[in-house]
This record gives sequence, C-alpha cells and structure tokens, in this order.
Amino acid sequence: MSTKKGAVRRFLAASHQLAGNVLGGLLTAYVVLRPDRAGSERARKNADAIIAACRAFQAKHGRFPAALEELVPDFLPELPRAKYAGPHFGFTYDGDSTRHVLGWTEVIPFGRPYYVLEEDRWGYLD
Repeated sequence: MSTKKGAVRRFLAASHQLAGNVLGGLLTAYVVLRPDRAGSERARKNADAIIAACRAFQAKHGRFPAALEELVPDFLPELPRAKYAGPHFGFTYDGDSTRHVLGWTEVIPFGRPYYVLEEDRWGYLD
C-alpha cells in the first residue's frame, strides 16, 4: 500500500511541476511576444508625419526625396523614431526612381508595415 501512496505522491508532484513549467512558459511567451500598443501607435503616428513631409517635399521639389535625411531640417526637425531603434528595425525608406516605400518593423523578427507613396496605400510584409 505504501508503494501506491509513494507513486501517487510522485505523480502529483510531477503534475504540479509540469503545470508550473507550462504556466511559466506561457507567461514568458506573453511577456516576450505581447504587442506593444503604445510603441505601435507612436510608430504609425511618426510614419504619418514622415509621409506628410515626403508629400510636402514633393510639392516643393517636384519629386519624392531619395533619402529620409533630405527631409531634415526643412520638413522635419529630426527623423522620428520607429517602434524599435537600430539599423535593422527603425524606419526604412527605399527611394528608387520608380517607387518610394517607407517601412518599419512592427513585430520582431517579422511583421513589417509599409507605405507606398506613389500608390497612396499601406501594406504588410510577413
């Protein structure tokens, strides 16, 4: 009889530990992967400011800027921050001769909204 009680205790202890590990893993995943609503809203607001500055630049110069740095200081006091900082996660701007696309990283490592100036439309990669 005591071996059955010992087996039940070990089973309950293992079940309790497993439940704790699962709960801990879920909480860790939530903290790491949770959406940063304030950062996302700030990035979208800053993207709208950049888009407006690009349109003002186009109205004045007859073309979109080749690089975002052309907007400073006449159209923007400084380049605003995206959701995340850094060379790979900040605002990106592809300004070739046919399309001008503004983008940034919304969710690391994927999830990148972008705006095509010529087409006046938003899209989402990944």
